[in-house]
Amino acid sequence: MKKTSEPERPIRVAVYIRVSSEEQAERGDSIRDQKERGIRYIKEHTNMVLQDIYLDDGVSGQKIDRDDFTRLMNRVKEGQIDLIIFTKLDRWFRSLRHYLNTQAVLEKYNAAWTAIDQPYFDTSTPYGRAFVAQSMTWAELEAQNGGIRVSDVFKTKVEHGEVITGKVPRGYQIMNKRMILSEEAPAIYDGIMHFLKHHSMNQSVQYLKDKYGICMTPQNFRQSLLRNEKLTGRYRGNETYCPRLLSDEDFNKIQHILDQNHNIKSSQKYPYLFSGLVICRECESKMGGCQINVLSKRKDGTTIRYKYPAYECKQSHTKKACLNHGEIRETRLEEYLLNYVRTEFNSYIASFQAKEKQTADHRMEKKQICKKLERLKDLYLNEAITLEEFKKEKARLEEYLSSLTSPPPTTQDLESLKSILSAGFETMYSKLNHEQKRRFWRSIIKEIKISKSSLRHREYTVVFL
Repeated sequence: MKKTSEPERPIRVAVYIRVSSEEQAERGDSIRDQKERGIRYIKEHTNMVLQDIYLDDGVSGQKIDRDDFTRLMNRVKEGQIDLIIFTKLDRWFRSLRHYLNTQAVLEKYNAAWTAIDQPYFDTSTPYGRAFVAQSMTWAELEAQNGGIRVSDVFKTKVEHGEVITGKVPRGYQIMNKRMILSEEAPAIYDGIMHFLKHHSMNQSVQYLKDKYGICMTPQNFRQSLLRNEKLTGRYRGNETYCPRLLSDEDFNKIQHILDQNHNIKSSQKYPYLFSGLVICRECESKMGGCQINVLSKRKDGTTIRYKYPAYECKQSHTKKACLNHGEIRETRLEEYLLNYVRTEFNSYIASFQAKEKQTADHRMEKKQICKKLERLKDLYLNEAITLEEFKKEKARLEEYLSSLTSPPPTTQDLESLKSILSAGFETMYSKLNHEQKRRFWRSIIKEIKISKSSLRHREYTVVFL
Protein backbone atom coordinates (compact mmCIF):
# COMPACT_ATOMS: atom_id res chain seq x y z
CA MET A 1 0.00 0.00 0.00
CA LYS A 2 1.42 3.36 -1.01
CA LYS A 3 2.24 5.71 1.89
CA THR A 4 0.49 9.07 1.89
CA SER A 5 2.90 11.93 2.36
CA GLU A 6 2.27 14.25 5.30
CA PRO A 7 0.97 17.72 4.39
CA GLU A 8 3.71 20.34 4.30
CA ARG A 9 3.81 22.75 7.24
CA PRO A 10 2.87 26.30 6.16
CA ILE A 11 5.66 28.86 6.05
CA ARG A 12 5.49 31.18 9.06
CA VAL A 13 6.09 34.71 7.77
CA ALA A 14 6.99 37.84 9.77
CA VAL A 15 6.36 41.28 8.25
CA TYR A 16 9.00 43.86 9.21
CA ILE A 17 8.21 47.59 8.83
CA ARG A 18 10.59 50.47 9.46
CA VAL A 19 10.17 54.19 8.82
CA SER A 20 12.70 56.85 9.72
CA SER A 21 11.51 60.13 11.20
CA GLU A 22 12.39 62.08 8.04
CA GLU A 23 10.40 59.75 5.79
CA GLN A 24 7.50 59.78 8.22
CA ALA A 25 7.26 63.53 7.90
CA GLU A 26 7.33 63.34 4.10
CA ARG A 27 5.05 60.30 3.59
CA GLY A 28 2.55 59.74 6.37
CA ASP A 29 1.11 56.62 4.66
CA SER A 30 4.41 54.74 4.28
CA ILE A 31 3.73 52.51 7.31
CA ARG A 32 0.30 51.62 5.97
CA ASP A 33 1.75 50.88 2.53
CA GLN A 34 4.41 48.56 3.92
CA LYS A 35 1.84 46.72 6.04
CA GLU A 36 -0.70 46.30 3.25
CA ARG A 37 1.89 45.09 0.73
CA GLY A 38 3.29 42.60 3.24
CA ILE A 39 -0.13 41.12 4.06
CA ARG A 40 -1.06 41.05 0.36
CA TYR A 41 2.14 39.15 -0.43
CA ILE A 42 1.27 36.47 2.17
CA LYS A 43 -2.30 36.12 0.89
CA GLU A 44 -0.97 35.57 -2.65
CA HIS A 45 0.94 32.51 -1.43
CA THR A 46 -1.31 29.74 -0.14
CA ASN A 47 1.55 28.05 1.73
CA MET A 48 2.22 31.11 3.92
CA VAL A 49 0.71 32.27 7.24
CA LEU A 50 1.28 35.54 9.07
CA GLN A 51 3.39 35.05 12.22
CA ASP A 52 3.36 38.70 13.39
CA ILE A 53 4.00 42.28 12.29
CA TYR A 54 7.09 44.05 13.64
CA LEU A 55 7.23 47.84 13.52
CA ASP A 56 10.07 50.29 14.24
CA ASP A 57 8.89 53.85 13.67
CA GLY A 58 11.16 56.88 13.60
CA VAL A 59 14.31 54.69 13.73
CA SER A 60 17.37 55.02 11.50
CA GLY A 61 18.43 52.02 9.43
CA GLN A 62 21.98 52.43 10.77
CA LYS A 63 20.80 51.98 14.35
CA ILE A 64 21.39 48.43 15.60
CA ASP A 65 19.29 48.58 18.77
CA ARG A 66 15.66 48.72 17.58
CA ASP A 67 12.84 47.52 19.83
CA ASP A 68 10.83 45.39 17.40
CA PHE A 69 13.87 44.29 15.38
CA THR A 70 15.29 42.82 18.62
CA ARG A 71 11.95 41.13 19.33
CA LEU A 72 11.92 39.76 15.78
CA MET A 73 15.40 38.23 16.14
CA ASN A 74 14.39 36.68 19.46
CA ARG A 75 11.45 34.94 17.73
CA VAL A 76 13.88 33.71 15.03
CA LYS A 77 16.14 32.20 17.70
CA GLU A 78 13.08 30.53 19.26
CA GLY A 79 12.34 28.83 15.93
CA GLN A 80 9.00 30.62 15.40
CA ILE A 81 9.81 32.24 12.02
CA ASP A 82 10.65 30.70 8.63
CA LEU A 83 10.60 33.81 6.45
CA ILE A 84 10.91 37.57 7.01
CA ILE A 85 9.49 39.94 4.42
CA PHE A 86 9.86 43.70 3.96
CA THR A 87 9.36 46.08 1.04
CA LYS A 88 12.95 47.08 0.23
CA LEU A 89 16.41 46.17 1.42
CA ASP A 90 16.98 49.56 3.06
CA ARG A 91 13.96 48.88 5.32
CA TRP A 92 15.95 45.92 6.70
CA PHE A 93 19.07 48.00 7.50
CA ARG A 94 21.77 50.18 5.95
CA SER A 95 24.85 48.91 7.72
CA LEU A 96 26.91 46.23 5.97
CA ARG A 97 28.36 44.93 9.25
CA HIS A 98 24.91 44.70 10.82
CA TYR A 99 23.59 42.88 7.72
CA LEU A 100 26.41 40.29 7.78
CA ASN A 101 26.00 39.64 11.51
CA THR A 102 22.23 39.29 11.21
CA GLN A 103 22.52 37.06 8.14
CA ALA A 104 24.72 34.67 10.13
CA VAL A 105 22.00 34.39 12.81
CA LEU A 106 19.27 33.77 10.22
CA GLU A 107 21.27 31.03 8.52
CA LYS A 108 21.96 29.38 11.89
CA TYR A 109 18.23 29.16 12.70
CA ASN A 110 17.07 28.33 9.13
CA ALA A 111 15.25 31.61 8.53
CA ALA A 112 15.22 33.43 5.18
CA TRP A 113 14.18 36.89 4.02
CA THR A 114 12.68 38.51 0.94
CA ALA A 115 12.44 42.11 -0.21
CA ILE A 116 9.07 41.92 -1.94
CA ASP A 117 9.73 45.02 -4.11
CA GLN A 118 13.20 43.74 -5.06
CA PRO A 119 12.80 40.02 -5.90
CA TYR A 120 16.23 39.89 -7.59
CA PHE A 121 17.89 39.74 -4.18
CA ASP A 122 18.63 36.07 -3.53
CA THR A 123 20.77 34.96 -0.55
CA SER A 124 20.63 31.26 -1.45
CA THR A 125 23.58 31.51 -3.88
CA PRO A 126 27.15 32.89 -3.51
CA TYR A 127 26.53 35.37 -6.36
CA GLY A 128 23.28 36.52 -4.76
CA ARG A 129 24.94 37.05 -1.36
CA ALA A 130 27.77 39.03 -3.02
CA PHE A 131 25.19 41.19 -4.84
CA VAL A 132 23.34 41.90 -1.57
CA ALA A 133 26.60 42.76 0.23
CA GLN A 134 27.55 45.19 -2.56
CA SER A 135 24.10 46.80 -2.44
CA MET A 136 24.39 47.16 1.33
CA THR A 137 27.69 49.03 0.86
CA TRP A 138 25.96 51.67 -1.31
CA ALA A 139 22.98 51.87 1.06
CA GLU A 140 25.34 52.46 3.99
CA LEU A 141 27.13 55.22 2.04
CA GLU A 142 23.79 56.90 1.26
CA ALA A 143 22.75 56.74 4.93
CA GLN A 144 26.05 58.26 6.06
CA ASN A 145 25.69 61.11 3.55
CA GLY A 146 22.20 61.66 4.91
CA GLY A 147 23.71 61.82 8.40
CA ILE A 148 26.14 64.53 7.22
CA ARG A 149 23.23 66.58 5.88
CA VAL A 150 21.39 66.25 9.19
CA SER A 151 24.55 67.33 11.08
CA ASP A 152 24.77 70.48 8.95
CA VAL A 153 21.12 71.31 9.73
CA PHE A 154 21.75 70.79 13.48
CA LYS A 155 24.82 73.03 13.35
CA THR A 156 22.80 75.86 11.79
CA LYS A 157 20.04 75.45 14.38
CA VAL A 158 22.52 75.66 17.28
CA GLU A 159 24.13 78.79 15.81
CA HIS A 160 20.70 80.45 15.86
CA GLY A 161 19.90 79.23 19.38
CA GLU A 162 17.25 76.73 18.27
CA VAL A 163 16.76 73.34 19.94
CA ILE A 164 17.64 70.20 17.95
CA THR A 165 15.76 67.79 20.19
CA GLY A 166 12.66 67.84 22.34
CA LYS A 167 14.62 66.76 25.42
CA VAL A 168 15.93 69.57 27.64
CA PRO A 169 17.47 69.60 31.16
CA ARG A 170 15.22 69.94 34.19
CA GLY A 171 14.73 73.63 34.90
CA TYR A 172 14.23 74.47 31.20
CA GLN A 173 11.38 74.31 28.71
CA ILE A 174 10.98 74.93 24.97
CA MET A 175 9.19 77.99 23.67
CA ASN A 176 9.26 79.07 20.01
CA LYS A 177 11.97 76.46 19.28
CA ARG A 178 14.26 77.93 21.96
CA MET A 179 15.18 76.94 25.50
CA ILE A 180 13.92 79.16 28.30
CA LEU A 181 13.95 78.77 32.08
CA SER A 182 10.92 76.95 33.48
CA GLU A 183 9.10 77.29 36.81
CA GLU A 184 11.32 74.45 38.11
CA ALA A 185 14.51 76.47 37.57
CA PRO A 186 14.78 77.91 41.14
CA ALA A 187 14.30 74.43 42.67
CA ILE A 188 16.89 72.86 40.32
CA TYR A 189 19.33 75.67 41.15
CA ASP A 190 18.77 75.09 44.87
CA GLY A 191 19.44 71.36 44.45
CA ILE A 192 22.70 72.05 42.60
CA MET A 193 23.80 74.51 45.28
CA HIS A 194 23.04 71.81 47.86
CA PHE A 195 25.48 69.52 46.04
CA LEU A 196 28.08 72.31 45.87
CA LYS A 197 27.86 72.65 49.64
CA HIS A 198 27.70 68.98 50.70
CA HIS A 199 29.45 67.19 47.78
CA SER A 200 26.90 64.36 47.85
CA MET A 201 24.74 63.43 44.86
CA ASN A 202 22.57 61.04 46.89
CA GLN A 203 21.84 63.73 49.48
CA SER A 204 21.12 66.33 46.82
CA VAL A 205 18.72 64.01 44.98
CA GLN A 206 16.94 63.25 48.27
CA TYR A 207 16.87 66.98 49.07
CA LEU A 208 15.14 67.76 45.74
CA LYS A 209 12.62 65.00 46.36
CA ASP A 210 11.81 65.97 49.96
CA LYS A 211 11.64 69.74 49.45
CA TYR A 212 10.28 70.10 45.91
CA GLY A 213 8.91 66.68 44.97
CA ILE A 214 11.40 66.43 42.07
CA CYS A 215 12.48 62.80 41.53
CA MET A 216 15.80 62.08 39.81
CA THR A 217 18.35 59.30 39.96
CA PRO A 218 21.90 60.23 41.08
CA GLN A 219 23.19 59.29 37.63
CA ASN A 220 20.62 61.50 35.89
CA PHE A 221 21.35 64.33 38.33
CA ARG A 222 25.04 64.04 37.52
CA GLN A 223 24.85 63.74 33.73
CA SER A 224 21.85 65.94 32.86
CA LEU A 225 22.61 68.73 35.36
CA LEU A 226 26.02 68.70 37.02
CA ARG A 227 27.92 67.83 33.83
CA ASN A 228 25.65 69.74 31.43
CA GLU A 229 27.30 72.78 29.85
CA LYS A 230 23.90 74.12 28.74
CA LEU A 231 23.31 75.29 32.32
CA THR A 232 25.99 77.94 31.72
CA GLY A 233 24.13 79.13 28.60
CA ARG A 234 26.74 77.64 26.22
CA TYR A 235 26.33 74.78 23.74
CA ARG A 236 28.49 73.59 20.85
CA GLY A 237 30.41 76.86 20.57
CA ASN A 238 27.37 79.15 20.92
CA GLU A 239 28.08 81.27 24.02
CA THR A 240 24.49 82.57 24.21
CA TYR A 241 22.60 79.42 23.26
CA CYS A 242 20.12 79.63 26.17
CA PRO A 243 19.52 81.50 29.46
CA ARG A 244 22.19 80.85 32.09
CA LEU A 245 21.26 78.92 35.25
CA LEU A 246 24.79 78.56 36.70
CA SER A 247 27.75 80.91 36.79
CA ASP A 248 30.99 79.73 35.20
CA GLU A 249 32.62 79.80 38.63
CA ASP A 250 30.04 77.46 40.18
CA PHE A 251 30.05 75.16 37.15
CA ASN A 252 33.85 74.85 37.25
CA LYS A 253 33.76 74.15 41.00
CA ILE A 254 31.27 71.35 40.40
CA GLN A 255 33.45 69.82 37.68
CA HIS A 256 36.44 69.92 40.04
CA ILE A 257 34.46 68.16 42.78
CA LEU A 258 33.25 65.45 40.38
CA ASP A 259 36.73 64.93 38.92
CA GLN A 260 38.26 64.82 42.39
CA ASN A 261 35.76 62.23 43.57
CA HIS A 262 36.47 60.15 40.47
CA ASN A 263 40.24 60.33 41.04
CA ILE A 264 39.85 59.32 44.69
CA LYS A 265 37.81 56.28 43.70
CA SER A 266 40.15 55.23 40.88
CA SER A 267 43.38 55.73 42.84
CA GLN A 268 42.24 54.42 46.22
CA LYS A 269 44.69 51.72 47.29
CA TYR A 270 43.20 50.49 50.54
CA PRO A 271 39.68 49.04 50.18
CA TYR A 272 37.95 50.60 53.18
CA LEU A 273 35.32 48.32 54.69
CA PHE A 274 32.71 51.07 55.01
CA SER A 275 33.64 53.54 52.25
CA GLY A 276 30.54 55.37 51.04
CA LEU A 277 28.49 54.19 54.03
CA VAL A 278 29.78 56.48 56.81
CA ILE A 279 27.87 59.78 57.19
CA CYS A 280 28.69 62.74 59.43
CA ARG A 281 25.51 63.43 61.39
CA GLU A 282 26.57 67.00 62.11
CA CYS A 283 26.75 68.24 58.50
CA GLU A 284 25.14 65.27 56.65
CA SER A 285 28.16 64.83 54.34
CA LYS A 286 29.97 61.56 53.70
CA MET A 287 33.02 60.79 55.81
CA GLY A 288 35.99 59.79 53.69
CA GLY A 289 38.68 57.22 54.36
CA CYS A 290 42.05 58.31 55.75
CA GLN A 291 45.15 56.82 57.36
CA ILE A 292 46.18 57.41 60.99
CA ASN A 293 49.95 57.35 61.51
CA VAL A 294 51.09 56.12 64.94
CA LEU A 295 54.73 55.98 66.06
CA SER A 296 55.65 53.22 68.52
CA LYS A 297 58.95 52.64 70.32
CA ARG A 298 60.54 49.21 70.33
CA LYS A 299 62.48 47.72 73.23
CA ASP A 300 65.75 48.43 71.46
CA GLY A 301 64.92 52.15 71.34
CA THR A 302 64.03 52.31 67.64
CA THR A 303 60.66 53.56 66.46
CA ILE A 304 58.24 52.01 64.01
CA ARG A 305 55.40 53.68 62.19
CA TYR A 306 51.96 52.00 62.08
CA LYS A 307 49.14 53.02 59.74
CA TYR A 308 45.50 52.45 60.68
CA PRO A 309 42.54 52.92 58.33
CA ALA A 310 40.03 55.45 59.66
CA TYR A 311 37.24 57.84 58.62
CA GLU A 312 36.98 61.61 58.99
CA CYS A 313 34.56 64.35 58.05
CA LYS A 314 36.10 66.15 55.06
CA GLN A 315 34.05 69.28 55.80
CA SER A 316 35.78 69.44 59.17
CA HIS A 317 39.26 68.41 58.05
CA THR A 318 39.67 70.51 54.90
CA LYS A 319 37.17 73.38 55.23
CA LYS A 320 36.83 73.64 59.03
CA ALA A 321 33.09 73.89 58.35
CA CYS A 322 31.99 71.13 60.75
CA LEU A 323 32.51 70.51 64.47
CA ASN A 324 32.85 66.74 64.06
CA HIS A 325 36.65 66.79 64.41
CA GLY A 326 39.03 63.86 64.60
CA GLU A 327 39.06 60.39 63.09
CA ILE A 328 37.28 57.16 63.93
CA ARG A 329 39.32 53.99 63.46
CA GLU A 330 37.86 51.36 61.19
CA THR A 331 38.54 48.63 63.76
CA ARG A 332 36.45 50.44 66.40
CA LEU A 333 33.58 50.91 63.99
CA GLU A 334 33.77 47.26 62.98
CA GLU A 335 33.82 46.16 66.62
CA TYR A 336 30.74 48.23 67.38
CA LEU A 337 28.82 46.75 64.46
CA LEU A 338 29.74 43.17 65.42
CA ASN A 339 28.31 43.76 68.90
CA TYR A 340 25.26 45.58 67.57
CA VAL A 341 24.29 43.68 64.44
CA ARG A 342 22.84 40.50 66.02
CA THR A 343 19.96 42.44 67.57
CA GLU A 344 19.42 44.33 64.34
CA PHE A 345 19.48 41.10 62.33
CA ASN A 346 16.48 39.79 64.26
CA SER A 347 14.64 43.05 63.59
CA TYR A 348 15.69 42.90 59.93
CA ILE A 349 14.33 39.37 59.53
CA ALA A 350 11.01 40.35 61.10
CA SER A 351 10.74 43.33 58.74
CA PHE A 352 11.73 41.11 55.81
CA GLN A 353 8.92 38.67 56.59
CA ALA A 354 6.37 41.47 56.88
CA LYS A 355 7.38 42.98 53.54
CA GLU A 356 7.28 39.57 51.89
CA LYS A 357 3.60 39.21 52.86
CA GLN A 358 2.70 42.74 51.76
CA THR A 359 4.49 42.79 48.41
CA ALA A 360 2.08 42.10 45.57
CA ASP A 361 3.02 39.78 42.76
CA HIS A 362 2.33 41.82 39.63
CA ARG A 363 3.19 39.15 37.09
CA MET A 364 -0.37 38.87 35.75
CA GLU A 365 -0.74 42.64 35.61
CA LYS A 366 2.53 42.92 33.69
CA LYS A 367 1.26 40.34 31.22
CA GLN A 368 -1.92 42.37 30.68
CA ILE A 369 0.09 45.56 30.08
CA CYS A 370 2.17 43.72 27.45
CA LYS A 371 -1.05 42.67 25.70
CA LYS A 372 -2.27 46.27 25.77
CA LEU A 373 0.98 47.36 24.11
CA GLU A 374 0.43 44.80 21.35
CA ARG A 375 -3.17 45.99 20.82
CA LEU A 376 -1.97 49.59 20.79
CA LYS A 377 0.44 48.77 17.97
CA ASP A 378 -2.39 47.15 15.99
CA LEU A 379 -4.51 50.29 16.43
CA TYR A 380 -1.67 52.40 15.06
CA LEU A 381 -1.07 50.04 12.12
CA ASN A 382 -4.77 50.14 11.29
CA GLU A 383 -4.72 53.95 11.51
CA ALA A 384 -7.27 53.97 14.34
CA ILE A 385 -4.97 56.32 16.27
CA THR A 386 -2.36 58.91 15.24
CA LEU A 387 1.39 58.59 15.72
CA GLU A 388 1.34 61.12 18.58
CA GLU A 389 -1.44 59.20 20.36
CA PHE A 390 0.47 55.96 19.83
CA LYS A 391 3.71 57.35 21.28
CA LYS A 392 1.97 59.04 24.22
CA GLU A 393 -0.01 55.95 25.24
CA LYS A 394 2.99 53.66 24.66
CA ALA A 395 5.17 55.83 26.94
CA ARG A 396 2.45 55.83 29.62
CA LEU A 397 2.06 52.04 29.56
CA GLU A 398 5.82 51.44 29.56
CA GLU A 399 6.28 53.82 32.49
CA TYR A 400 3.53 52.06 34.43
CA LEU A 401 5.04 48.68 33.53
CA SER A 402 8.43 49.71 34.91
CA SER A 403 6.81 51.01 38.13
CA LEU A 404 5.30 47.64 39.01
CA THR A 405 7.23 45.92 41.76
CA SER A 406 8.97 42.64 41.09
CA PRO A 407 7.66 39.41 42.60
CA PRO A 408 8.46 39.03 46.30
CA PRO A 409 11.89 37.56 47.11
CA THR A 410 12.03 33.87 47.81
CA THR A 411 12.33 32.58 51.36
CA GLN A 412 15.76 31.25 50.40
CA ASP A 413 17.32 34.66 51.18
CA LEU A 414 15.54 34.76 54.50
CA GLU A 415 16.65 31.25 55.37
CA SER A 416 20.25 32.16 54.61
CA LEU A 417 20.05 35.02 57.15
CA LYS A 418 18.55 32.69 59.74
CA SER A 419 21.28 30.15 59.11
CA ILE A 420 23.92 32.86 59.65
CA LEU A 421 22.50 33.55 63.11
CA SER A 422 21.99 29.91 64.06
CA ALA A 423 25.48 28.91 62.87
CA GLY A 424 27.09 31.68 64.90
CA PHE A 425 27.37 35.01 63.14
CA GLU A 426 30.67 35.97 64.74
CA THR A 427 32.34 32.69 63.74
CA MET A 428 31.22 33.06 60.16
CA TYR A 429 32.42 36.67 59.94
CA SER A 430 35.88 35.87 61.34
CA LYS A 431 36.50 33.50 58.42
CA LEU A 432 35.76 36.08 55.71
CA ASN A 433 38.56 37.84 53.86
CA HIS A 434 38.66 41.64 53.60
CA GLU A 435 36.73 41.90 50.30
CA GLN A 436 34.08 39.45 51.50
CA LYS A 437 33.61 41.58 54.62
CA ARG A 438 33.13 44.66 52.44
CA ARG A 439 30.45 42.92 50.39
CA PHE A 440 28.81 41.57 53.54
CA TRP A 441 28.36 44.99 55.16
CA ARG A 442 27.07 46.49 51.91
CA SER A 443 24.47 43.76 51.64
CA ILE A 444 22.81 44.74 54.93
CA ILE A 445 23.75 48.38 55.69
CA LYS A 446 22.53 51.51 53.95
CA GLU A 447 24.47 54.05 56.04
CA ILE A 448 26.21 54.60 59.38
CA LYS A 449 25.66 58.06 60.86
CA ILE A 450 28.30 59.25 63.34
CA SER A 451 28.02 62.23 65.67
CA LYS A 452 30.40 63.50 68.35
CA SER A 453 28.75 64.33 71.68
CA SER A 454 32.08 64.98 73.47
CA LEU A 455 35.79 65.03 72.74
CA ARG A 456 36.13 61.28 73.29
CA HIS A 457 32.62 59.89 72.90
CA ARG A 458 30.87 59.20 69.61
CA GLU A 459 27.32 58.12 68.89
CA TYR A 460 26.37 55.77 66.06
CA THR A 461 23.10 55.39 64.17
CA VAL A 462 23.00 52.37 61.85
CA VAL A 463 20.44 52.33 59.04
CA PHE A 464 19.93 48.82 57.62
CA LEU A 465 18.65 48.05 54.15
